Amino acid sequence: MQLIKIFFYLFISFLSFQPFNVHAWNLVDELNNFFKKEYFLKTRNIKVIIHTPLKKKLICEKPVFSLVNNIHDFGLIDIILMCGSQKQYLQIELQVEGEYIIAKKKISRGTKIAERDLKSIVGRLDVLPRGTYFNKKDVINRVNLRDIFPFQPITSFITRPCWLIKNNQQVTVKLQGKNFEIILIGKSLNHGNRREKIRVKIKSGKILTGIISKRGEVVVIL
Repeated sequence: MQLIKIFFYLFISFLSFQPFNVHAWNLVDELNNFFKKEYFLKTRNIKVIIHTPLKKKLICEKPVFSLVNNIHDFGLIDIILMCGSQKQYLQIELQVEGEYIIAKKKISRGTKIAERDLKSIVGRLDVLPRGTYFNKKDVINRVNLRDIFPFQPITSFITRPCWLIKNNQQVTVKLQGKNFEIILIGKSLNHGNRREKIRVKIKSGKILTGIISKRGEVVVIL
């Protein structure tokens, strides 16, 4: 009789834990789908690991997720799970494999980076430095702030735009109005690229704001 009771309790315990295990697997699938939509990457190889124990009574057919002010795109991430009126904070480890950009050869400091300097490889994105580039087009024509060595991931923190106009540079300023144009010489007060706004100081001391043309002139519309 005692043996029958033991088997009965074991059977009830097995049934009580089944929904939780099934739900845990379903939650992982739902999180995978969420992150695939959240991050636009050339990969579908995303692995989600849940570090926070789930509430045992939390069974949700249509979970809603939202990110909690995360500094990092991958790795450890805080997320809110909403299930009707129930809410639970979860810590998720997001492991992602995909393409990222490295230096094909040494790129000396101050170089305008070209496509021939770059190489795309596939690896774990969640272990890379912050700001690592995933697309070559985002790196080409930028200037590196320090030497970049072969196979080193290229990040936004070690590059800058290639300025068409630099701060404190003498520039041509074109004042354009209806049926007239006045050409002056001024000095730039900040960096800028084509089609960007820039402030310039003209000889009279007046400060104007204009748009940089493809020829490196500052056009001020009056």
